[in-house]
Amino acid sequence: MDTTTDKLLNSRITVMQPAKGYRIAVDTLLLAAAVPAQAGVGAKVLELGCGVGGAMLALAARVGDAVITGLELQEPMAALCEANIRLNGFDKRLKAEQGDVAALPEAWGLAFDHVMMNPPFHNGKTHSASANPSKKMANTESEEADLALWIASAAQALKQGGRMTMIHRADRQDEIITLASVHFSDIIIKPIWSRKEGGTCKRILICAFKEDGKDGVTVTIAPPFILYGNDNLYSLEANAILREVGGLQVMVENR
Repeated sequence: MDTTTDKLLNSRITVMQPAKGYRIAVDTLLLAAAVPAQAGVGAKVLELGCGVGGAMLALAARVGDAVITGLELQEPMAALCEANIRLNGFDKRLKAEQGDVAALPEAWGLAFDHVMMNPPFHNGKTHSASANPSKKMANTESEEADLALWIASAAQALKQGGRMTMIHRADRQDEIITLASVHFSDIIIKPIWSRKEGGTCKRILICAFKEDGKDGVTVTIAPPFILYGNDNLYSLEANAILREVGGLQVMVENR
């Protein structure tokens, strides 16, 4: 596999990634920023579908004592993730394992404070998949691991009181709410708009709170996140995340 070596977050982290196929994008860094892990508690975090580790590394750079495990189906990508962990000196608290989201290890049940994920965006039955095999696996759901299974696996791995954070397509919002309502009590949707005026919303961030025994499901639409200003440069909020390792609040304050 041909790779490039790239700097992210104002050169705070370095990643090796495929020269062609699925590469780290803004979505990856927004996902990491939205995970509501706090420093000082040694939060245990799982990323499902970690790829080469972009979100894991970004979260580790922001939360200095988070312990993060990544699961990746594609063996070459999992190997790159492990290499990137070592390259950035995070090998004492980050690790990557090759495996399938459809078959989580038994020991991971109820084990994590947070689960983050950027699952395949496209339904394999309706989408024309990429000709690049690696990109196809990253972007297109399989019959064995559709969106319902990803969400169920996140819930399976979370402790009671744990939080799932996900980024996905805005046009699948209603489907995501329906699927998440089976496992989570509070669901917060934060739209990501390209611009405040005349922009488009193609992505949403979803944070969901696992609390068994609660009556009903609460769905909250949070104020939108604006990616660009009218000058076509990153907004102040986006710049703080993409350049300065800032966080992105999605969860409501009492959570």
